[in-house]
Amino acid sequence: MLELLSADGPDPDHAEAMMLYGRLVGTWNISNRYLFGDGKWRTAAGEWRFGWALGGRVVQDVLFCPDFHGRFPGTTLRMYDVTTGLWQITWISPKLPSQFSQVGRSDGAGGMIQEGTDSEGRRSRWTFTEVTSDSFRWQGFSAAPDGEFELFQEMRATRR
Repeated sequence: MLELLSADGPDPDHAEAMMLYGRLVGTWNISNRYLFGDGKWRTAAGEWRFGWALGGRVVQDVLFCPDFHGRFPGTTLRMYDVTTGLWQITWISPKLPSQFSQVGRSDGAGGMIQEGTDSEGRRSRWTFTEVTSDSFRWQGFSAAPDGEFELFQEMRATRR
């Protein structure tokens, strides 16, 4: 199964567009800062791996941060939609359980923005900013249906 899932690189017919997220392919060390239900921020180290999948039309990642409640890894599928030029994105973490559906695009400033909803219908926004070949900043925001976005998670990543 893993042999069929993985790909050696981006789909050559869409290689340039695939690099929006494709430039993250590799292994990253992360410092993960998360707002817990008690209102306190906690920080823990983790690992984030990105790779090519499904004929090079998907960038899949696995995020692992074991110090937060012994959480199991989660995964994101980012599929480039050749008809719209946008990215269809799904995050799942079965152990929590947690699920997000989002649409991603360039933010126009060298990063990426993803917007959608979580499994409870709350609006979500995830951003990748300060993206270089060796580092990036990721932020997760959540909002009530008519509310403002509030930061609930932030990660700083450095390439291994």
